This record gives sequence, C-alpha cells and structure tokens, in this order.
Amino acid sequence: MARRERYADRVDIRLGHTINEIFLKIPSREARKLFDRVREESERAGLLYQDDDGAMHAVPVMMRPRVISPEQEKYFHSVCLEVTRAIQKLARLYVEDARVKALLPFTEREDRWLRDVWKKVARAPQTVVARLDANTDFSAVDWDQSFHFFETNSVGVGGMYYAPAVAEILQRTVVPAMQKIAPALLLKPQADMRQLLLEQITSHARAIGKRRLHTAFLQDKSLVGGPTEFPYLVEYFRAQGIPAVHADPTELRMRGEELMVGDLPIDLVYRDAEIGEYLEYEDEGVDLGPLKSAFLGNQVVSSLAGEFDHKSTFEVLTSPEFSEHFTLRQQRIFRRHVLWTRIVREARTTGPDGEEIDLLPWLRRNKDRLVLKPNRACGGEGIVIGPHCDLHQWGEQLEDALAAERETGGVVAQRYVDVRVKDFPAQDADGAISLEEYYVVCGVLATPRGVGILGRASKKRVVNVGQQGGLVAILVIV
Repeated sequence: MARRERYADRVDIRLGHTINEIFLKIPSREARKLFDRVREESERAGLLYQDDDGAMHAVPVMMRPRVISPEQEKYFHSVCLEVTRAIQKLARLYVEDARVKALLPFTEREDRWLRDVWKKVARAPQTVVARLDANTDFSAVDWDQSFHFFETNSVGVGGMYYAPAVAEILQRTVVPAMQKIAPALLLKPQADMRQLLLEQITSHARAIGKRRLHTAFLQDKSLVGGPTEFPYLVEYFRAQGIPAVHADPTELRMRGEELMVGDLPIDLVYRDAEIGEYLEYEDEGVDLGPLKSAFLGNQVVSSLAGEFDHKSTFEVLTSPEFSEHFTLRQQRIFRRHVLWTRIVREARTTGPDGEEIDLLPWLRRNKDRLVLKPNRACGGEGIVIGPHCDLHQWGEQLEDALAAERETGGVVAQRYVDVRVKDFPAQDADGAISLEEYYVVCGVLATPRGVGILGRASKKRVVNVGQQGGLVAILVIV
C-alpha cells in the first residue's frame, strides 16, 4: 500500500493537476481546434464502424487519455497472461471432462468438428490471442484489488488497430498541447497490439515448423456491420515485410499439400469467426476442406483452444470443483479478478462468497447483485442489468433464460459490479467545452512479450463500440 501511495503523491506533486484540469487550461480557441483535428485525424486513420445497415460512421475518440503507471502496466500484464494461459487449457478439459463440456455448450456439428480436429492437434502447441474485457479504475488506491474481468474474446479480437491508432493520434495532437501547461507530463504508448499479434503468429509458425510467415486474415467479406480493422492489420504486416492478404473463407484453397489464396501460398491463418459461423458456409454448399486442413495442420490463430470464449468460461474458472486443473497462482487471480459466473439452470453450486446454493432460487432473490448475459452473443447484445430492472422483469428474464435452447449456449448470470465512470472533455453544438461523464471499460491483450489495452467509453452502461461507444487512449506515465 505504501508503495502505491508514494507513487500517487509523486505524480500529484509533479503535475499539480489532474489530466482533466490540465486539458481545461488549454486556451479555448486552441482546444476547439484540437477537437476538430482529432476528429479529422480519426477519420483519416480509418477509425470507423459499420452499422448493420451498411452506413459507416467515425468512432468517437475521447479528448484526453487515461493514464497508467509502469507498475500498473506490469501487474495487468502478469495477471492477464495467466488468465489467457488458463483459457488455453479449456480445449483439453472440454474433451476430457464431461462436467466442463456441459458448461461450454456447442451444437452437435460444432462438437464433431472440434473433436475431429483435437484428435490431430491435442499434443500440438495452442496459441490463443485473447482480449480480456475488464472494469478498472487506474486512479483508485486499491486498483490492484478492484479490477474485474467480465468476459473474454479469443477469436477475431477487436481493437488491435484501434488501440494503437487512437494513442498515436492523441500523442500527436492533444498531449503536446497539455505538455505546454504541464511540462512534467511525460507519456508513452503501450505495446502496439499489431506487433503483439505479429509476434504471436511468428512464435506459432516456428512452433509448428514453418519457415515463412505468409498470413491470410480470414474474414467474411459479405457481412455488413462491425469494425473495419482487418485491412489495416494486413497493411501493418506488409509494412514489416510479411506477405499478407485479407481473404474471404471461400478464397482459401489447396494446391497439393499447400494452402493458397490466389497465387500466394499461406502458412498461417488469422481468423475472424468461430467454427459455428464457418459451418453456415457448409450449409450454403461451400467446400470447407481447405479451412479444415488449416485447422488440422494447426495453422490457425487463435488455435482450436480459442474457440472457448463462451461467457460461461468464467464458470469453469470460478468453480472450486475445477480448481485442480489450474495453478495456485491462477486460482488466486480467479478469486480476486474474475467475476463469479453461472449458466442459468436448475443446479446446486457455490455462490459468489463460496457458500453452497440452490442456484435458481438464489438468482431470484439476488437481482441487485447480478447481470444476465447471452452466453455466446457479442457486441453487448441482450444484457440485462439486475439493479436497473424491476422484480417482475427480472423474473421474466430468468424464465426466458431457463427456457433458452441449448444451441444458443443459454444465458449466464454474473456478479454485477458498477461500471466505472470518468469525466472527459466534451464540446457542445456551440463549441463550448466542459466535462461530461462516461462509463468506461478496458480490453487487455497480453502476450509473453507485452500488453496493450483498448480503452472504451460510452454514455450507456453497456460499453461497446457496437453500442455507439467511443475510444480512449491508454498511455503510460514516464
């Protein structure tokens, strides 16, 4: 505790003001120009999101960064790396432990695909690139006790271009203006998530005996809606001298024993979809043979272990009956940082405080401690926040969750924690600048070589770019 307080005191003495106070000291004329410049640079950088109707819009960028210390960066890196390593164990547990299989529901066709591939790759290295979404307050005295993971994303991770891009924009525009007010404000960017991805793909290629690194970024090009990052990831790889292509799954083919996209031989595939989505191609008559060959050859990142990004993954991590599968360090991290999560069903289990409970009656009695989430949905879809609905609505939602078909993955109940609220400079229609409150969350991507954090902010409690949220630069104070 003393070490954290000394660090906080040193920052206060050196800066004399909070980050917001420094920004508000920028002369109003210059500040208004900064708003325009950040908006223009964001659009130029392609920080765009496509709505379901195909319309493109710029993702809002918050005008000041959130700041973390080197000590915090090191802690988040260590903790997130351990959770990612735990997730990499789930494929084996799914196949070997029927209790785990019951908590990570797949359709019969998905299950067959998973088991067919696992027979071939069970002893092969698994590489999972995962973003762990978390609720944290960097400025809190108990920051290392009070941040919590609420879900994981381990296929087609969003933000790997957005995060470094928004940091670069603020470093060029807003940070220099703030340093005129506070010369001691020295900030640096975190590890570039694009580089972390490149290093993970390089490591995986070496582990499976590939000498080249020709990479296909596989994405359904016909889909409308979502981030538009893959072309920028391809651009980054090419800038590093790596032959890379943005391809539709239907473009992947075999030439003898080699994967191909057009005339380019492919060594690794970085995927944007789960197996269930690929099976929809099969329903349309598409030959999935080349894609399955990539899985069987362990040429896909995230590997098969990345398929286990159900929200109920956290039930496996927070249930004492599975603790033997994880290290003592991982178990301590789960207890401190992973939110208690259970699939809504009739069952006896342990509650958030470790007590044995009859799950359904307990869920009905504890509305204000819980949130409901569709197990396999994404983008903030279908979330019900217990403290913000009435008892009748909560009861109906629990009945709907109980009746959910197995193919949907069901619904999970998760311990509710208040989403952090932070003030950011905002500009009204007349150009006046003031502070406005936003809900904030972070997505942390950790690899053995580094850590990067995607910051997001929204006026809504469900913070997601797909729910019209914005981006926040996360910078490290030097």
